[in-house]
Amino acid sequence: MNTQLNVNFHEETAFFGCIEIDETYIWNQARQILGHFPDEREELMPGLKWGSVYRLYTPAFWKFQYLISSFSDSRETHRLAGNIRDEIVMCMLGGYGIPSEMGIIAFETLKLQKLIRSFVPFDDLLNALSSQMKLQNGRLVKYRFARQKANYIYTFLNRSDIDQIPTENDLEMRAWLMSVNGIGFKTASWITRNWLRSEKVAILDIHLLRAGVITGFFRPNFNLNSEYLYLEERFLTFCQQLEVRPSDMDAIIWHYMKKNNKLALNILSSIT
Repeated sequence: MNTQLNVNFHEETAFFGCIEIDETYIWNQARQILGHFPDEREELMPGLKWGSVYRLYTPAFWKFQYLISSFSDSRETHRLAGNIRDEIVMCMLGGYGIPSEMGIIAFETLKLQKLIRSFVPFDDLLNALSSQMKLQNGRLVKYRFARQKANYIYTFLNRSDIDQIPTENDLEMRAWLMSVNGIGFKTASWITRNWLRSEKVAILDIHLLRAGVITGFFRPNFNLNSEYLYLEERFLTFCQQLEVRPSDMDAIIWHYMKKNNKLALNILSSIT
């Protein structure tokens, strides 16, 4: 079941310039892959069946999304920045209530003003994050939680042990990140997954949590604060049974759920 389809099915066009491409071989490959899928009535995990690949959000559906994704086994990491300090700051600027585009623009603002450095003044960080920022569509917006995030980043950049981040071990690195003010399990796992392509952590953000409930590897009405490690283990087991990389499956689910957010919410409302 480790067959990889070497075509990105997310490309919706079959043309390069004016030359039409014959997609017959693509669908032949797809049929060959689907021929190796278990029976939809077979259990992937206790109480969770594979389901039909043609039905949204079943384990079989996610396995197929994984196989047709643009991620490759040669991809080393999911890094967003060129060094670990930048990576941490970028992820700290994202999170709940902050669109990914806004977090990236805020990071680029700090980077342009050379504010991601040790002994940076708090007022400089606050002024930069409080200023108007321009989205790609040209609209001017303000970054939410400017003072709170400025305080978190200031405290992080002025830590005496900032040059001692244990980047050689994923679980040790996550534990160190958890000691940073403003970083919890989700952000610490996000940074660790990105930087080390860790297969031992999971980024339990709202999109993955919703997918887990709809698919069935998470139960509804969980308590994320007290059950993070239990839910993480459930997701890692789900990936192990699917024979997929958790680091990539996490990213694939996130992108799909984000793109189809309204559909996911409608389905979720019908089962909870």
